[in-house]
Amino acid sequence: MAINTNLCILFPFLFLTSTTTVLSRPLLPVTSVNQTQVYIVHVEHPNSPSDLLHPADRGDWYQSFLPNTTLDSGKPRMVYTYSAAMSGFAALLTPNEVSDMESIPGFLSAWPDHNLHLRTTYTPALLGLDEYSSSLWQSSDKGEGIIIGVIDTGITPDHASFSDVGLPEPPLKWRGRCELPTTYAAYCSNKLIGAQGLVGGAGKSPIDTNGHGTHVAGIAAGSPVDGANVLGQARGTASGMAPRAHIASYRVCRPCSDSNIIMGFDKAITDGVDLVQISIGGKNRPYDTNGVVIGSFAALSKGILTINSAGNDGPFASMLDNDVPWILHVGAANIDRRATAVLKLGNGMEFVGMSAYQPDPSTAVDLPLVYPGVNKTQETLSCQKGSMTGFNVTGKMVLCGTGYIDPTAKAEVVKEAGGAAIVMMNQPSEANTINADPYTIPAVHISFDDALKVLNYFETHKNPTGTISFRGTEYGIRPSPTVASFSSRGPSLLNGGILKPDVIAPGVNILSAWPVAVGPADKQNLTDDTAKEKKTTFIFHKGTSMAAPHVSGVAALLKKLHPDWSPAAIKSSIMTSALTVDRDGNPITDDASGKPASIFAVGAGHINPPSARDPGLVYNASTEDYIPYLCGLRGYTTRKVRKIVKMPVKCKEKKGAEEVNYPAIQVAMVAATNKSVTRYVTNVGEASSSYTADVVEPTGVKVKVNPTTLQFTSFGEEQSFVVQLNLAGTKPLGKKEVRVGRLKWVSGKHEVSSPIVVTA
Repeated sequence: MAINTNLCILFPFLFLTSTTTVLSRPLLPVTSVNQTQVYIVHVEHPNSPSDLLHPADRGDWYQSFLPNTTLDSGKPRMVYTYSAAMSGFAALLTPNEVSDMESIPGFLSAWPDHNLHLRTTYTPALLGLDEYSSSLWQSSDKGEGIIIGVIDTGITPDHASFSDVGLPEPPLKWRGRCELPTTYAAYCSNKLIGAQGLVGGAGKSPIDTNGHGTHVAGIAAGSPVDGANVLGQARGTASGMAPRAHIASYRVCRPCSDSNIIMGFDKAITDGVDLVQISIGGKNRPYDTNGVVIGSFAALSKGILTINSAGNDGPFASMLDNDVPWILHVGAANIDRRATAVLKLGNGMEFVGMSAYQPDPSTAVDLPLVYPGVNKTQETLSCQKGSMTGFNVTGKMVLCGTGYIDPTAKAEVVKEAGGAAIVMMNQPSEANTINADPYTIPAVHISFDDALKVLNYFETHKNPTGTISFRGTEYGIRPSPTVASFSSRGPSLLNGGILKPDVIAPGVNILSAWPVAVGPADKQNLTDDTAKEKKTTFIFHKGTSMAAPHVSGVAALLKKLHPDWSPAAIKSSIMTSALTVDRDGNPITDDASGKPASIFAVGAGHINPPSARDPGLVYNASTEDYIPYLCGLRGYTTRKVRKIVKMPVKCKEKKGAEEVNYPAIQVAMVAATNKSVTRYVTNVGEASSSYTADVVEPTGVKVKVNPTTLQFTSFGEEQSFVVQLNLAGTKPLGKKEVRVGRLKWVSGKHEVSSPIVVTA
């Protein structure tokens, strides 16, 4: 029987809050015959006995199998040389180079390196931070000495993720205070160097009673914690992106008011942080009345980059906030890890979902299905407190829509009413994005499309039943990455035409620190706090709030590696190195539609930290460069701009958003219109280098770049170029029509990539 489309009305729309964790293998495009990857190469022992061979001689012997010692980028090919475990080495090679190696005497075999997952959980490895001996982690000392100011709901100071074992004291520039309550005073440390409460009246406490700030801080800069897991799932070593960075926590919620947020920025700037991480936002408001915008500009004037979450109002268009060009604005992506639960209906249909609670054996076998939502009230549709009244749910499996209250709270409602299991069903707007929550009864979270099929089965069968089984934590789920359905999208209605979000980063099913135990007591991974051991509780969470601290951590690593880089340079390096394809080499898809994602969902692409550390060229900008842009925004008087920039301003010079020196080009055009934009790039690569323009033209748009070659003779040299766009024909673009291309500046070692977006 066909699915009853009227069932769609049974799902009230869910608007996620703007509060917005992850860890796996290097995120790389599909391997081709010309693409390098790590191979393990087994060779015969040299003529000399291996135990007597000098290490230098052994190295020369291994090097003789390689086509050359370095890649075009200058990166050494050799990754490891082995002696005791095997005779051979690991090196960066292409499949063709491995084939050529087979004819060299002494060669035995070679195979691609495989990534194992039992000891990581999981995003640093997913993003390639721990990749071999030349990793970004190693070259940046894992962010040691960098101070990340986390403006959020506070922190859980006695959590193991904030241990300071082996960390040095903060740099001398640090001027902040760690104001923990007396019972927590011992947890002020070389990791948690600052903690201030800015809400709550007298004796304001920085202690996190919400969990959000703890989770975010753990993602950005949490110390390694062995054996981390959520109810036994994703077990491994949890680590933040910059695990040796210092944390300064500023509790500005609840409420998350502009006054609190501005004070958070004020404290962070005065205290001497290097970066600000803030995953807080609200509905679109004028920039001169937006605390995040105002605070971030003040931070920028002191050389401090602000990283902010894009918001959780997707998949609806133009629901962005805090989307000014000086903030690094981050959307959320799904990852390839899943804590798998499977729902099997009585008719044999199976649906794959997620749950962090996975009892073994499962007690949810052939249970009758109950759907309180047949009453079509908000309470019964979403299984809120009191919604089970009038339904016999004892020993049964209850179908519940998401929204209004936390999924684990719904499970408690079902459990208190005698229910034995719960099926969490997505709303239309949530589509295919699901999460592994720590339920206290057997549960499975399924997509919206699957939910429609389950409800159709419920309506059309006399005695509907279901069974939930569990597969544990699985990796390599495809496609990956994808844009999370909830991630806010552009185009911006406020910023005049700056492409937002800037990038996407892991933001679904992210494991990080949590202040309290979750799930059933017998499954909790607790330490004895009475023995003064640190908490080791973790949770999976989703949201752009989880995506932003991934980028904050990467920015901290880049700041350590390049202390002279401006906020704009760090931002540029992350944007121009971003990936636009998934792990199979296909365009990144959108969870909301299953189709290739819009440019207003992915921005410049998915972060790719190993490439961001050496971008070749950066699009730089200073504080003063943004003032003509603000003056050029519609309705922004001198008075309004002064409120934002906190300095004397006369709006004599006005520039459009297209003229901002941004690592993305977005222009508005009508029929047969020519438009030119100028950009400036600074050489941060080799002193003597040459870059050639490689253009993928938007459909129906002719693009000319002048000059087509940029020749640099010194480090730090700046050069300009002009991009001319010509809309072919006389037919104007449709009101919502968007055409997308790309400009790449290519040298022998670098590829500096920027999207080109043409709208009406």
